[in-house]
Amino acid sequence: MRKLSVTAAAALLAMTAAACSEAETEASTQEAAAAIVDPMDTSDRAELSDREVSERFIEVFYNQNRLVDGFRAWVHPDYIQHDPNSPTGRDGTIEVLTAHMARNPQMTHDVKRTIYGTDDEGRTLVAVHYHFKRAPEDRGSAIVDIYRVEDGYLTEHWAVIQPIPENSLNDNGMI
Repeated sequence: MRKLSVTAAAALLAMTAAACSEAETEASTQEAAAAIVDPMDTSDRAELSDREVSERFIEVFYNQNRLVDGFRAWVHPDYIQHDPNSPTGRDGTIEVLTAHMARNPQMTHDVKRTIYGTDDEGRTLVAVHYHFKRAPEDRGSAIVDIYRVEDGYLTEHWAVIQPIPENSLNDNGMI
């Protein structure tokens, strides 16, 4: 009799777990659907966290390879640029990006990791580590872009760029 009770209890637990899993799955699906946002939607900029601003920018700029769109939507007009290959200010950088895209229509930005933190003044900094390739056959470069985010905008940028060599003294890889 005890064996039957244990078996019945196990069956009841399995059915309950299955029912909970279905309900939890449906709830998760509904949450995911509600969480889907257009990464170009800046209408709620004031309510977004610095991380949400960064995630939307990263989606458009790096993942969708829509550099100019990402800049227009998420970069402040008074953007401070530390990369010597671009002028300071959003519009000047957009001009450089437009020419860069025209020269490299097959370029890719394969994001490997994103790190969120703060500086000594408590301002949000975001580091995006990615593999940049101008064309599919290109070895590319390991790049880390560092952004400061404030009030719903990317406001400052630094870049560290290192070409990927043919030979390495280790097998760890750069990206």
